[in-house]
Amino acid sequence: MTISHRLFRLASALSLALSAAVSVAADSSVVGTWLLQTWISTDAESGAVVNVFGEHPTGYLIYTAGGHMAVVLMMEGRDKLSGDRYNSPVEERARAFSTHVAYSGTYELTSEGIMHHVKASSFQNWVGTDQFRYTEVVGDTMTIKTPPLKAPPDGKTKVTTLVFKRLD
Repeated sequence: MTISHRLFRLASALSLALSAAVSVAADSSVVGTWLLQTWISTDAESGAVVNVFGEHPTGYLIYTAGGHMAVVLMMEGRDKLSGDRYNSPVEERARAFSTHVAYSGTYELTSEGIMHHVKASSFQNWVGTDQFRYTEVVGDTMTIKTPPLKAPPDGKTKVTTLVFKRLD
């Protein structure tokens, strides 16, 4: 898988995670800090499932009562850079970028899910965009899904699903 394909997957996942925030006035069930449990991509035609960032990804999703959100997601077993973030070999920095996703902004509940208004993102193309996600909270578990989207590297239609566990 090329770096650009990983970046697209990461961006899709970030969009998904950001979309989990909602206005407290509308629904306080998402407000808090959430720990990533799983992140999968399902091929809409074949049903094939891929763990986007491995079996045990790391990540947090935070929604505030004031309507702000932030998310950071990382692949399990990421390599450390051989130097600092500015002077490590470009291949190492590209690998680090493609195995990490972060974005933040504001959120609002819609009649069908959550809309994230992206203000800052490790994937610059998302800044200033709105990212919709279907969201369900049951007890201390939040499930976030993308609508079916054509995704690299094969252009097939996929649905990305992230599951988070409430920390507080």
